[in-house]
This record gives sequence, C-alpha cells and structure tokens, in this order.
Amino acid sequence: MKHKTKSGKSARKGNKSGWVRFRNWLLKTFLKLFAAGVAFLAIFLSLVYIGLFGKIPDTYQLSKIRNHTASEVYSSGGEMIGKFYVENRRSIENSNISEHVINALIATEDSRFFEHKGLDYISMGRVLVHSILLGDRAQGGGSTISQQLAKNLYPRKDYKFLSLPVNKAREMFTAARLEDVYTKAEILNLYLNTVPFGENIYGIEVAANRFFSKSSSNLQPHEAATLIGMLAANTYYNPRMNPKNSIKRRNIVLDRMVDQEFLTQEQGGRYKKKPLGLDYRVLDHNNGPAPYFMEQIRLQAEKILEEEYGDSISLYEDGLKLYTTLDSRLQNFANAAMQGHMVNLQNEFDRHWQGRKPWQGHPEVYVSALKKTSRYRAMQQKGMREAEIMQVLEQPVDMVILKDGEANKVKMSPADSVAWALRQLHAGFLAVNPSDGHILAWVGGTNFKFFQYDHVVSKRQVGSTFKPFVYATALEEGFDPCEYISNERRTYRRYDDWSPSNSDGEHEGYYSLQGALINSVNTVTAELTIETGPHDVADLAYKAGVMSDIPDVPSIGLGTANLSLYEMVRAYTAFANYGNGIELQSLTKIVDSKGKVLFEAKPAKLREAAFEERTARFMVHMLKGVVERGTAKALHGVYGLKTDLAGKTGTTQNNADGWFIGFTPGLVAGSWVGADSPAIRFRSTALGQGAHMALPIFARFMQKVEQTGPLSGIGRRSFYPMPEDLLADVDCPDYSEEDPDLNFFERLFGGKKDKKKDAQEEDETKNQNEKKDEKKEKGRSLLERMKDIFRKKD
Repeated sequence: MKHKTKSGKSARKGNKSGWVRFRNWLLKTFLKLFAAGVAFLAIFLSLVYIGLFGKIPDTYQLSKIRNHTASEVYSSGGEMIGKFYVENRRSIENSNISEHVINALIATEDSRFFEHKGLDYISMGRVLVHSILLGDRAQGGGSTISQQLAKNLYPRKDYKFLSLPVNKAREMFTAARLEDVYTKAEILNLYLNTVPFGENIYGIEVAANRFFSKSSSNLQPHEAATLIGMLAANTYYNPRMNPKNSIKRRNIVLDRMVDQEFLTQEQGGRYKKKPLGLDYRVLDHNNGPAPYFMEQIRLQAEKILEEEYGDSISLYEDGLKLYTTLDSRLQNFANAAMQGHMVNLQNEFDRHWQGRKPWQGHPEVYVSALKKTSRYRAMQQKGMREAEIMQVLEQPVDMVILKDGEANKVKMSPADSVAWALRQLHAGFLAVNPSDGHILAWVGGTNFKFFQYDHVVSKRQVGSTFKPFVYATALEEGFDPCEYISNERRTYRRYDDWSPSNSDGEHEGYYSLQGALINSVNTVTAELTIETGPHDVADLAYKAGVMSDIPDVPSIGLGTANLSLYEMVRAYTAFANYGNGIELQSLTKIVDSKGKVLFEAKPAKLREAAFEERTARFMVHMLKGVVERGTAKALHGVYGLKTDLAGKTGTTQNNADGWFIGFTPGLVAGSWVGADSPAIRFRSTALGQGAHMALPIFARFMQKVEQTGPLSGIGRRSFYPMPEDLLADVDCPDYSEEDPDLNFFERLFGGKKDKKKDAQEEDETKNQNEKKDEKKEKGRSLLERMKDIFRKKD
C-alpha cells in the first residue's frame, strides 16, 4: 500500500510538473508571438509613417486645407436658387451650426472628443472586445472625429489585402497631426463642413437645406439626430429613401444624447415621438426653381471668369456667390402657370390624336427620330440589320416617362418611347422688366429632367407676334392708324405669285390699320410690308432688339422668320418703353468666398430708338385693342384680368407654333408652345392658335401677380393716356364694308386713286418736266442766254 501510495504521489507530481512545463511553454510562445506581433506592428506602422504606402500629409499641408466648395446662385431677393459644384458643399462657422448638431455628433461618434488627442484608446479597446471578439456591431466603431475627418479629407486608397490596416494607420497619424494644427472647435468645424451625407452632398449646411429646407443653425434636436444618424450609413438611414430605418437610427442618437446629458429623459422621449418632418428640396445646376435660367448663368459666369481671371478661379470649386435679377416669386408663378396649362393642353392634344399618329403624312419624322436614338446607333455600329434592330427596339423595358407633369415608371418599348417623345408639347416663358432690363422669370421647358432643350433661346417661326413691327414701320413712314386698306386677297407677281390669305377665309371689306392689327389680318399686313419694304420692317425690328437674321422677303410681315422668344420679348420692350428697347440682364454680381467683388454688371443700356414717341403711342393703343377686343380678348373676358394690358397673339402656318407676348408699363412677358417637330400639331386653328396654346400661360401668370399684394403693382400701373391731339387719329371703326375714305363722287365714278400711286406719278411728272426744261436750256444760243442775264440785271 505504501508503495502504491508513493507511486501515486509520484505520478501526480509528474503530471503537475508536465502541466507547468506546458504552461510555461505556452506563455513563452504567447510572449514570443506577442513580441513578434508588436515588432511587426511597429515595423508596419513605421513603414506607413515614413511614407512607404504614400506620403502622409504634414502639418503644413494640413494647415492649408482647402475643400471644394459649391458656388451659390441667388435671386434678386436673396433666396438661393441653385449651385454649381464638383462636391455639393457649403462651409460655415460653428456659430452658425445648431448646438444640437454638435451635441448629437459628439454623443454618437466620439463621446471623449474633448479628452483625447486624436486617438481614443478606450474606444479602440471596446471595438476589439465587443465588435471583433463578441461580434456586437451595435457598439459602433472606434474612429474618433479626428480620424473620420482625416478619412473625409484624404479618401482611402486601394492597397489590396492591406487596404484596411494601411488606411487605418494613415488616418491615425493624420488625426494626430490634425490635433496639433487645429483646435477642437476648428476640427469640429472642418468635420461638419466635409462629412458626406450621400446624394452627392457634403457638410451639415447642405444636408439641412436638402432634407429640411432650413439652415443648420435652425435644426431642432430630432432633426439634428436624423442627419447625424445618417453618418453611419448614408443610404440605409436616408430619411427620404428609408424613413423607417431613419427613425430607428434617429432614436438611437437621441438616446445617446440623453446618456451624455445633452437632453433630459423627458426631452428625449418627446423628440422620439415626433415624425421625421422632412421638407425635401434639391438645389443645384439641374434642380431648383429655375434650372434653364441656371444654365444661362453658368454660361455667362464661365465666360466672365475666363476673360477676367483665366484658370485661377473655378466656378465649381471656389465657393463663389452669384447674384441675379431673377424674382423667385415670379419664377414660382411662371412654373405653376406653365405646369398647370401644359398638363391640360397635353391631355387635350392626346385626345385630339387618339387612335391616330400626329406625324401621319410625314412618316419620315418618326423614322428620323428613331434612327437618332443612342440605342439605334449603337446597334447599327455593331453591324446589325434594320430588321434585327427593330426587333430589339420593340421589346418592352422598364423606363420613366412624364405623365400629368410627374415622372411615371412604365413598361414600354424603346420604339414606343420615341413615339411618346414626339407627341409631347413643349413651351417657353420669359418675363422681364422693361425699365431696367432685368430678367424676372425664365422657364425653358415643361420639365428639365426630361427635356433640357431651352425653348426661351431656341428659334421658331414667330407668326403674327412679328406684325407689330410692320405696323410700327408703316406709321413711321406716314400711314395713319385710321387709314383704310382693302381686305382683298392679292397676288404679287414680282414675288413669285405670292398670295397670302386670312386664316378665317374672309377677304371682304376694308380694315383700318389699327383694326387690321387688332384682328391680325394677313392681307392688309402683307400689303403694308410690301408698301413699306421688307428691309425697312427688318431694320426697325433690329433696332427694337431682334438679333437673328431676318430674310428680305415680304412674308416676314406674317412671321415667317425664325426667332427666339428671348429676342422677341427683348424687342417688345421697345413698345413698353415708348420707342427704346433695352438690353436684358440676368447676372448682376459675382463675389468670391472672402467677399471680394469679382464682377459687377453696369446698368442695362437703352437701345437706339426704334421709332418715334408718336408711333409708340399709336402702337400701345393698337396693341391694347388686341387685348380689349381682338385676338387676346380672353385675358379680360375669360381669365378676368384687371391689369392694363397690351399684346399680340401669334400662330404659324398649319398651327405648328402658338405665341403670345404681352406687356404692362412694368412687365414684358412672352410664351411659346409647340412640338419639337413643326409637322406635329393640332389639326384645327381653334386648338392650335396662339390664343389657345400660349396665351393661357401668360394669363395664369398674371392672375398670380394680381393676387399677390407686393407684386400687384406690376398690374396696377397704367399706360400713359393718349394725348388729346392724337385721339382723333385713332377714332375710327376697325372694319368697314366700304372704304370710308371715299366721298360721293369717288363712289359714283369708281373710287379714289391710290394715294401713294398718285404721289409717285406726280414725282415722275415733275422729274420729266425738269428734264425737258434742262434740254430746252441747253438748246438755246449763248446770245439768248446772255440777253436774259442782262435783262434780269436791268
């Protein structure tokens, strides 16, 4: 027994000594591995530090940090209407950032921010234990605000399998250097101005404007928590795209604000019950209230900066402020007027052509549009035959189209989408102040996301909106407003048998000049254009403000010239200003990020007088008649406008284009409506005329103006009264079955002679007599002439 007991003790002792040896070996191995790991880590960090994986920014570079900052565009009233940027960012000072934003950020991202020097070792340990060993992701990351700022300033690079450790190490060193260069307040400011929120927006100010339509200084705790919550995952916690996820994350942020005593329990609970309360708004080059106007501002600003400063100043990176003439209230009215009318008109057009193709009789319109598509061209370049291409293009795919003014997801073949696009009616609207030339509202199309082509600057036939220039020319050359001209349809042999007719088919009686303009009579206008001369008409239009070439043919009087809405509205300022057109302005000032003025526009100049004030008085009176009893009478009769208005409708051949340009003493505005192809149009003049297609946009716009107190002055101003000495010159009927100028004997013996023809004949007779006298004088002898001289002396 003793032997056994002794043997047992020996065995136990042997086992114990074996365990000790194993434990010691394990400890030594661990220590060796740990030492090797520390050595490896030290070597790895040293290699990163010395720049083996790319140079780490030094303190000098960090002190010169310059973010790409968006340039902002402002209306005349100081409202931001858009931006130009590489990165949509706006830098602001901490004093302009809500304290709730800073509190939410610190509570969520770095609770010991004011205690560490860039690295939070406690958080790093927490991440090691909870996140890595226990897999608890809810504990969050270990990066400090300084480390996150380093990542924002210097985006991570690809180092293959070493990407994560290398980038983390670089961020640690950069964060430590940032803490040496900047104060804690400055680091917070840099972070909040650089942090991405998704949707290509950077910084808290832009995020607050995007999701809540307010400055970051006005954010409430729950709004600040929503935005800070997005930093964990921009898309997943996006309040517009994923509202449920956003609310859940927001409430976690609010809980952490309570834990850090930035909010009380009662406040935290109250804010967690609030809805998201989004007021989502996109403002950039392509979005906002005036995207077509923004494109014009971009073109002007780039040209100015290039000419004055070369490449030293960037519109997209240098945080400039651009001030414009646009009135944001009038712009909103214009947008609403176009949207409201064009939705109705498009539906009417679709019903009008239901079951039929608008390009019937012109199949080449559809074929040409189809072959211009990128899909067709790509397949054609691959060598596919037309039959194969069409087979592909006729297969339905998911796409988005515009319906009732809204984007709609549909299943449609690319071939059908071309047909859909061809059926769409387009429009342009422009409003300006004739006193200073300021552009007040600019709408270039029905929807910028779908149609970027700007119909304010595109050129189309202008129709009868050009007729006022004919009548102004006639008045300048001696015609009277009450002079009557036959409405007969004439054929002009010297102009290739051109024979213009009236749209209503009526060619009886006589119209006074003012009656012919008020009722838009083609026959009389054509006769006046020929009598005054197409060149003289074009010259007056150029003086008024038209810029494009006008053909030297009589048909220009009926509006066959291709001109833009921009230049027509500019030319009509000559009527509102009683003779002088004015240059239009849109960009008034450019200021850099430090407040230095880089450009300031001079006041717009009046153009050379296009016609005398007497002519202007007559023209305003006649164009008021168009609104009171002519083709634009719906403005008062249907739309109930009280404003003192003048203007002119326009309809081109076969109803391809509808126009209206109207004005008050303080406003000139015009609208155009039509399809991309002139071959696509309403079949009837009742539907396709300018009074039906374009005038309602102007009318809806003016209704809003009249209803708005601060702007109603535009409508309340009246034109100057007609001087008493001119009243008799416009006191006549618009139309007469017989020529009122004929007296009894002229009627009895077949009418009167043409005044101009009489004058021409008289001039010719006078010239002939003078030539005869000259001949006689030369034929007399020298002696006879000398006798006459002496006789005169006596």
